[in-house]
Amino acid sequence: MSTLSPTGAAILAEHEDGVVTGHAAAMARLRADSLVVPHHDGSGAHRMTAAGRRALKQWQDEHGDAPPVASAPAVLRKLPARQHEAVITAARRPDQLVAGRDDEAYHKGEPWFLGTTLRAVHNAGYAGIRPQPYDDGPVTWEETGRSLYLTPLGRQYARQRGNVDVRRRRVVIIACGSEKRPIPPSQRQGWPAGELYVGQYHRSLRAAADALTHHSLIRIMSARHGLVPLTRPLHPYDVTIGDEKAVTAERMTRDTAALGLDDADVIFLGGQEYAALLRPSVPHLLTPLTGGMGEHRGLCKQACEHSALRESWWKQAASGFEEHTTAG
Repeated sequence: MSTLSPTGAAILAEHEDGVVTGHAAAMARLRADSLVVPHHDGSGAHRMTAAGRRALKQWQDEHGDAPPVASAPAVLRKLPARQHEAVITAARRPDQLVAGRDDEAYHKGEPWFLGTTLRAVHNAGYAGIRPQPYDDGPVTWEETGRSLYLTPLGRQYARQRGNVDVRRRRVVIIACGSEKRPIPPSQRQGWPAGELYVGQYHRSLRAAADALTHHSLIRIMSARHGLVPLTRPLHPYDVTIGDEKAVTAERMTRDTAALGLDDADVIFLGGQEYAALLRPSVPHLLTPLTGGMGEHRGLCKQACEHSALRESWWKQAASGFEEHTTAG
């Protein structure tokens, strides 16, 4: 007979294909029974083990479907003041960064937090580092010093304890363009990527991206440099997809991991040859543009003008994320 409790069965059934979260006491029992283990990304969340899957199946064979977890999530314990402020501040940032002294936010004069606070919210599972393809197994924040970003549990805390309407980040990736602004001889550092490409097709993609999300969540997919923020200085280049010096799907895997696209709704605007390089590492990618370049520009114009279309795209992106998470 299964020793799994109804609460434990409900938690495992609801999260059997993704990150497992639940009431601290219930999670402690699941962990003690080796039915869940800490998630490899060091976020403090958990994933189900093979023993957990067997226990859940046995429980379902004996009792039928597990009862659903209560629609209202368990109320998370209030954090000490400075930790609470760090999570709520991150939830209000478009990039959901829990900023420390080594982050760009510090140099911009934006709110930041000491290492003791970062360590505490990380250990509580409310913020985590982003795993990289070159990591040699699981690594921790203490080992890497990487930037911390809110986890799903951190967003849950911000909704409950800060009344912040925070959700997964909405990231837009747009294709680069062949027409580029020349660099004056006196300007050695190049143009910011957001100003380099001047072709009409690229500008239409950029206008739609600006309407869809915050500028900090827009990335240009450069055929030469991979995913670049709008602020990164670039010099003109003459590289297209498929060239010897062009980016590859392997390079995209590194860039998408660094951007944390496994925890974001993602829309790509551009040609399918670019999307094909992204999809292996972002299987939930939404590519709403159809037809040729003229049709693409028309759809981008509609997206700029009609909020209903923009929200429709984001609903599709969110649905794709959920379907991939469930299937995975």
